[in-house]
Amino acid sequence: MFFRFDKISQVALVVKDLHKSIKSLWEDLGIGPWKIWTLTPENTETILHGRRCKSSFRVGIAKIGDISFELVQPFGGESIVQEFLDKRGEGLHHLKYAVENPETILENFKKEGVLILQSGKIGDSSFYYLDTESKFGFILELSTGQALRMKPPDELYPPD
Repeated sequence: MFFRFDKISQVALVVKDLHKSIKSLWEDLGIGPWKIWTLTPENTETILHGRRCKSSFRVGIAKIGDISFELVQPFGGESIVQEFLDKRGEGLHHLKYAVENPETILENFKKEGVLILQSGKIGDSSFYYLDTESKFGFILELSTGQALRMKPPDELYPPD
């Protein structure tokens, strides 16, 4: 066992058009309200397949109970999100598990041959996307915090 996966903190989908997807989920399923952020190389550090890279994307987050429901739209640079969209189109990208100290968990995955696809920092929080898609059908993200909750959103939907 890599670790006990006892509480999902986030479910994330990759989308082509963030605003269109948010509007549809709000109007058709009542999911929301949404907080929207734009992340760029100026406010995010990213390592993709072991090398530094620059990527830009928009994220929208809504709460469903205790779980964050995230939509991610890449719009520039390199990222596993863009790779996913190019290869598979829109859909389930990752499940996130919040941890305080990811080092032991990452080492356990590494011993089993599971690599880190992408990692980085947003503010004081770190994130690690693991190459678990062939084993579990989704990418697993380990994160050391909720960086976006500490930064005011760039937009809200629906607008006030």
